[in-house]
Amino acid sequence: MECLVCGSLIGDNGLGRPRLYCSAACKQRAYRARIWAGTPRQSSALRRREAHLACALMGKAACVHVLLTEPEPIVLQGSASALTEAALEDARELLHVLEHR
Repeated sequence: MECLVCGSLIGDNGLGRPRLYCSAACKQRAYRARIWAGTPRQSSALRRREAHLACALMGKAACVHVLLTEPEPIVLQGSASALTEAALEDARELLHVLEHR
């Protein structure tokens, strides 16, 4: 197996998980590259933003569904079209966040 940073060969002792880096220096270099690039790991703030947008979108979609499927009129703030527009805006923002990970 080769080191993911420098490409040098890594010996396998057969115990545990296979090593990804040949040394602590390469491991640290990979860590810094991930932090500076923002990939593949995400910041916790970005993960919270994604979760918030997804929950908001699901909540609005559920409200629209109820408004459109209930036989009895339900009194909610806003109409189905306003909630649909808000849900579409949340969906666009979530898509934008996910595309720019």
